[in-house]
Amino acid sequence: MESHDEKRAVTILGAGSWGLTLANLWCHKGRTVKVFCRHEANALKLSTTRLMEKPRAQHIAEGVVITSSLEESLSDTSLVVFACTSQSMRELAGRVAPLLESRSGQAAALANYVVVSATKGLELGTQLRMSEILAAAFAAEKSVKVASLSGPNLADEVLSGLPTASVVASTDFDLARSLQSQLSAPKFRVYASDDPIGVELGGTLKNVIAIAAGICDGLSLGVNAKASLLTRGLAEITRLAVRLGAKPHTMAGLAGMGDLFATCSGPLSRNYRVGYEMARGQPLSVILEELGSVAEGVTTTEAVCELSQRLGLELPIAWQVESTLKGNSTPANAIMALLGRPLASE
Repeated sequence: MESHDEKRAVTILGAGSWGLTLANLWCHKGRTVKVFCRHEANALKLSTTRLMEKPRAQHIAEGVVITSSLEESLSDTSLVVFACTSQSMRELAGRVAPLLESRSGQAAALANYVVVSATKGLELGTQLRMSEILAAAFAAEKSVKVASLSGPNLADEVLSGLPTASVVASTDFDLARSLQSQLSAPKFRVYASDDPIGVELGGTLKNVIAIAAGICDGLSLGVNAKASLLTRGLAEITRLAVRLGAKPHTMAGLAGMGDLFATCSGPLSRNYRVGYEMARGQPLSVILEELGSVAEGVTTTEAVCELSQRLGLELPIAWQVESTLKGNSTPANAIMALLGRPLASE
């Protein structure tokens, strides 16, 4: 992008914990950050109190503008970051595309726009990645550039100012390098990648394994069992991702192994908490209500199992997680089913 674009606003679509965390992070770079919040009452509350409640109580930086007007959030912007839920991505992208076109005045001016997915998930039914949905929404204007951001980025730790790294990926590597400098912050180191398939799938598929990791810890199965689960989970993630076009080495990087280990480490991860509480006997409906925010792994598991059937791939961990989520198996029985599989070579 042109250097003058860096002076324009960053728009974040989504006022959940990750969207507000990114807003706090990037506004300290001296750039205006606008956050679109779907619900007017919630937008007003956030603007008035300047306090986010999840994943923890945290002051929202004064440089962050919060609005329930999509049109206002997109004014004078060059970088649009989608931080919505995976199942709302298509609808929201469909609303954004014509607004950006109308603001550009000329189709050629759309070359100044970059849209980035910071959402981890697959669309149910289509099993599409988020960048694929964005690319389709902006298909009429080939000049709109699409990228994805993913990595071991637990919002609570980022808000605390703890250091982390992330990856921004695009098939246009020059774009990824440009975004790398724009999205990095003093304690948020961003790497560039030309493998959006691997980066997105790593960030998406690890949520399934995180539910299994929560089950493992909830059943007090020990360190050996969890290490075995994560190792075999990474192999399962890699098998599916590579089949879909990812580069194998991406799955050993930040968006693959890094994000997997972070998300499976403990209760800062919503998906881990789902598995942990299920192992302790809580119904899924109660767990999700108490979370108060979306655990993407629940819908991702269903989409992944649909993919496995379509591709003819064995994904035993995902299958057992799905069986548990649907109430067809108990957490303990799911673990025993994995242990009882035919012996095989690594």
